[in-house]
Amino acid sequence: MDMADSATKPRSGADSPTKIVFSSYGSEGDSTPLINLAQLMVRQGDSVTLLLEPDGARRGQKAGLVTQPLAGDLRSERQRSPKEKDPTLRLARQNLAAWARQTAAAAQDADVIVGSGLGAEAAQLAARHLGLPFVGVTMFPIVPTREFSSPLALLPVPKFLNRPTHSFIQHLLWSEFGRHLKPVCQEWQMELPKLDFTNHPTLCAVSPTLLPEPKDWPTAARVVGDLRPVSTERQVLAPELEQFLAEGPAPIYLGFGSMTLPHPNQLATAIKQLAEHRRVIFAPGWSGLKLAPTSNLFIAGHTPHEALFPRVAVVVHHGGAGTVHTAARLGAPQVIMPLGGDQAWWAEIAQRAQIAPPPLRAKNLTASALQEAIRAAESLRPNALEVSQKMSTENGTGEVARVIRQVAGA
Repeated sequence: MDMADSATKPRSGADSPTKIVFSSYGSEGDSTPLINLAQLMVRQGDSVTLLLEPDGARRGQKAGLVTQPLAGDLRSERQRSPKEKDPTLRLARQNLAAWARQTAAAAQDADVIVGSGLGAEAAQLAARHLGLPFVGVTMFPIVPTREFSSPLALLPVPKFLNRPTHSFIQHLLWSEFGRHLKPVCQEWQMELPKLDFTNHPTLCAVSPTLLPEPKDWPTAARVVGDLRPVSTERQVLAPELEQFLAEGPAPIYLGFGSMTLPHPNQLATAIKQLAEHRRVIFAPGWSGLKLAPTSNLFIAGHTPHEALFPRVAVVVHHGGAGTVHTAARLGAPQVIMPLGGDQAWWAEIAQRAQIAPPPLRAKNLTASALQEAIRAAESLRPNALEVSQKMSTENGTGEVARVIRQVAGA
């Protein structure tokens, strides 16, 4: 029996399903891993309720899961003002109290609450209010370490400042978010919990091949592997995309997920010029960028990366943790153009692993720069295949499921 078969096999001996509430607010890169995890746990007999940003909740429901939308429509807000400062933190400040209340309401008969993304502090507060155990799941490392600086640090720092960047940023966010959770604390007659990574599991859903676990982390914090889909079912591409793939050599894939584009005209020009002599698949995602298809340019809707990435020459993307992991796991070399958040940090991780060349800068993007980066990435395919082989033995989804059940007492 292979890993996928054993991972999806129902648990034996369970008297009743473990009741789990996931609460996470963020973009597609935050919700998709939790949807993968929830699907596995449901197949293994657990009862799962997913509280996600509205777009994620819709996708989770489409996948057959029980979902509830958290307050605040991130996709609509990003698309409404693509050139405005990213609205994510603003939406968090406005809705943290609502997220805590929504999580507590959904978890009245739960055994454990799992918090992730911008809603983790609200979820932890709800768990404490209900007297339930809490598990934190992160898509990038947030626990302080001396080994590298925070993925959210804007500039490189000397090594002796690595740990302080983590501590400063996490305490800043915890304090700022806590200010907006005070009304809930007063309502529930409790103190806001202090930031502490030792009193509950913090599971970093990152590949240990790309990021070995820091030696100075507390025992409650672990690097466990990415939350990949665990299914024996073959994912299917749209017939039109299958036809395009069959008509010529492996194309270049470009997609920027749930990000909006600060300089869409530059990217449009670069893609059009690239398609003059290379086959290209472009997935607009949340970007709103509209390009007309040609014989060399295919415009893709929401497409399963698991089925597509093994069949492309290079993956060009924004550097979201999920896309970095999927491309790396499937052996596709990458070109990364960071657009915000932790993406520049992931670009550095991919470059260090020799699966991507130096990142592109969106502000200065030109057609020639894009084409040069693609050629550099193609030369890294042997390294990408080697990394893929190492990642093939990881099972982050199964390990996180195991820890959640252990914490719940199952």
